[in-house]
Amino acid sequence: MDNITGIDIENYQERVIELFKELAPPGLYDEWGDTFDVESVTEKQVVISYHGTEDIKKFKKECKKTLTFCIYSAIGVGKKIKTVRKSTAVSLSPKAKKNLNALKFFIIGMAFVLLATAVIVVLCSYIGNRSFRETFYSTSSIKADSPVRIIQLSDMHGASYGKYNEKLLARIRALDPDIIICTGDIVDSVKEDSDYAVSLAKELSAIAPSYYIYGNNEVEGIYSFPLNERELDEKFGFDSTNRDENALLEISDSFEDRLEKAGMKVLKNEKDTITVKTMNIDVYGVLNSNPSSFWSYSEKAFTSYISENPGNLKITAVHEPFIFQEFTPEFWGDLMLAGHTHGGVMRVPVLGPLYTREGGLFPERNGDFVYGRYDAAGCPLIVSSGLENSSVFRVNNQPELVVIDINKF
Repeated sequence: MDNITGIDIENYQERVIELFKELAPPGLYDEWGDTFDVESVTEKQVVISYHGTEDIKKFKKECKKTLTFCIYSAIGVGKKIKTVRKSTAVSLSPKAKKNLNALKFFIIGMAFVLLATAVIVVLCSYIGNRSFRETFYSTSSIKADSPVRIIQLSDMHGASYGKYNEKLLARIRALDPDIIICTGDIVDSVKEDSDYAVSLAKELSAIAPSYYIYGNNEVEGIYSFPLNERELDEKFGFDSTNRDENALLEISDSFEDRLEKAGMKVLKNEKDTITVKTMNIDVYGVLNSNPSSFWSYSEKAFTSYISENPGNLKITAVHEPFIFQEFTPEFWGDLMLAGHTHGGVMRVPVLGPLYTREGGLFPERNGDFVYGRYDAAGCPLIVSSGLENSSVFRVNNQPELVVIDINKF
């Protein structure tokens, strides 16, 4: 006769255990009740698998009489009872099996809950990212004779907020800035998105004096090679004895021409001085923000900007914030602006920005400037999370328009 089905064996197991608990002398059940299973039942034989830690001989000696009676009562007399040893890793008691099954269902259930939660969070963030938030910063400088408002746009990557960005432009007009600064990656591709950038430049420059600093996307489209020291030296045939900072600026740039015809000033390792109300403001745009080439290809221009007219309010704008992490000069400016990081893409509560390409996981913990306000040589550095809104991975990190008010105190 074939073995009894697994369902019947489980029923027999439960009945045998119940009887063993009722009939065992004091202490016997507590010691042995969870150490054996009914493994198989045929017409002639019942196999008991023992998985306890004690010697199986001791189990047989102490439990044989009671266990035999229980098996005969539950399964029937006349069957041979065979006891075999099983590893606890292979054979579990019914109670342990039930607990294990319950744990499996719990884990599966939690996995589905977490997955569903993640999907909901991502979808809600994606929908929320169709609009932008406004992040306000307030800073002070003794050079500020009257309040100055600066709006920073960064890392748009061709994003649209309403037809022709009318929702974004309407808010910028309402905020009434004195200066508008675009800190790079306004486009994904200069060749494909130049009309987008030029149209935006025309609208922004009609609101307030506007500046454009190139990001890595503009650099890749215009120069087609990285602006690090090695690549620049190779391009121009320079070394430490004969570098010319102006060589990079003399490369033909039709994108710059179009932006400036639209009214927006492009700053490439150069400053522009503007009068706002009663004060003069120097705005300096960093082109080669790679730390390896920053000093070797812009030292004269940057030093001139910092040292000349020290009474002017000085704003330093750059796409990537790496130079502020790498170098510690006495003075970067009265206010520094940067972008590039997208705020760490995902922002984890308590832990902060999740990831950047250069800094890896939780880059702020390594000292990277990723999002928000930092101190750089004693003055505020604002790193924007940008206005890009197409990524589904942008979670808890709504695109932002940065508004900075500078007051005397």
